[in-house]
Amino acid sequence: MTVSALDSTIAGTVTPTIVADFGGVSLSAWVFGSYMLALTALLPLYGRLSDHFGRKPTIYVGIAIFLVGSVWCGASSGMVELIIARAVQGLGAAALFPIGMAAIGLHFPPRLRSRLQGIFASVFGLSSLLGPLAGSALGEYVGWRYAFYINPPLLLLSAWLIHRNYDDVKTEASGQKLDLPGAVLITLSTAGVLFGVYRLGEQREWADPLMWPFLVGGVAAFFLFLWVERRAEVPIIPLSLFSNRALTAAFAVNFIIGLVMYSAIFFVPVFAQGVTGGSIGKAGLTLFPFQVASIVGSLFAGRMVFKAGIRAMGVLSMALLCGGFLLLATMDTGTSGWQAGAFTLVIGAGTGVGLPVLMIAVQSALPPHLMGVGSSLTQLFREFGGVVGVSLLGVLQYYLFVNKTNGLDGPAERLVTEAGPRGVSEMLFSDRSGFPAQLVETLRDGLSTALSTVFLATAAICFVGVVSSVKLVKRLNRPGPPSGPGGPGGRPAGAPVPGAVEGGPAAG
Repeated sequence: MTVSALDSTIAGTVTPTIVADFGGVSLSAWVFGSYMLALTALLPLYGRLSDHFGRKPTIYVGIAIFLVGSVWCGASSGMVELIIARAVQGLGAAALFPIGMAAIGLHFPPRLRSRLQGIFASVFGLSSLLGPLAGSALGEYVGWRYAFYINPPLLLLSAWLIHRNYDDVKTEASGQKLDLPGAVLITLSTAGVLFGVYRLGEQREWADPLMWPFLVGGVAAFFLFLWVERRAEVPIIPLSLFSNRALTAAFAVNFIIGLVMYSAIFFVPVFAQGVTGGSIGKAGLTLFPFQVASIVGSLFAGRMVFKAGIRAMGVLSMALLCGGFLLLATMDTGTSGWQAGAFTLVIGAGTGVGLPVLMIAVQSALPPHLMGVGSSLTQLFREFGGVVGVSLLGVLQYYLFVNKTNGLDGPAERLVTEAGPRGVSEMLFSDRSGFPAQLVETLRDGLSTALSTVFLATAAICFVGVVSSVKLVKRLNRPGPPSGPGGPGGRPAGAPVPGAVEGGPAAG
């Protein structure tokens, strides 16, 4: 899980170096995009495969694919080849995080499980701290290719440790018939919708001819998926999961926390660099409090959730996020770096508390034979929320800013018209802007207003998260991994399922 999380941040750090080597700046966004799209699209499939075949063989497959993708990335000779190799990495990475979380849910009793979920969730914050440092060092002193070549030895070590120390769990789902049509349709649906939304966020153009076919095709595949799943003997994603209010609330809040987490990571540096005129390094430091608070929040939540309860911690997470974005909405051109950092600290704390608590909320409402698919759906909603949120909020920010530039007149209007919206944005992020100082200040003020609106919209979404958190389960309900003839996670056929998805105490 650590290798997977670090890879995303390290690759993002060395992308400018790769562009300088290969060219193809117009394709640079897809170095990250292809990885995320492939990862997110495969999450439901891997989760169900782990329930069906076991965690151990499924995670071996994920490690093997990730390893091949890493070597291919390091050996790539052009931007297009690198983007394809990054997609292969994503196909493997989709197995790593949810299966690790499912293993915790199956093997450990609630009190220890909650602490471990907090530790594992802190991996995200740790990777965002260490990843840029490692990427910068590798890119400057060794070469960007080694940002990918460091993965294989770590992955092989992980596989050896799993082989030596991890005892797999058999559940009722082991050996059942696999729903291949459902697996294909949910993968096509997720990939189509995500590609369309990501394309919109990249191009900022609603009339883009490449976006709509993918969006429409993805939505059509989703409705066909629902039709197939209702008739499947063993569906890839049991639709009965969504009849449980507690589970549905947990998935909805996961979508929201993904949206707000990635929005903070994306838009706060834009403000620090584009509005206050800071350097790239200063913009990155603005997120440092966010990263530290995320780690501390995850560790805190892992210990406190057993005492305070899932629902209370979920409400706390969303309330912190709502308050943090309301604070961000008050920023303007006079906001100092330490003020912006303090505001991001509040958001980091909310994110850190929410990540492990929401995984625990899902696992507390699931029987063992659905632990893999439930854990993967948790991450699916989070990543989906991130891509959708950053793309749509980015479009909102873009058009609000463009609207401000349309109000100029005289020489200022001519300069802005000649540069175009993208050229104006590049000027604001450059220390060597060719625009007059007064015009730059006007444009910075316009960007500040646009971002304040984005932060207010995000705060409103967080408030929806507060309301949804009230529907979460109150406490961890399952008494740890059940015993049975199938091993630690098995149970006799026909026996009642602890925390079943239809009603029962786990429904809250």
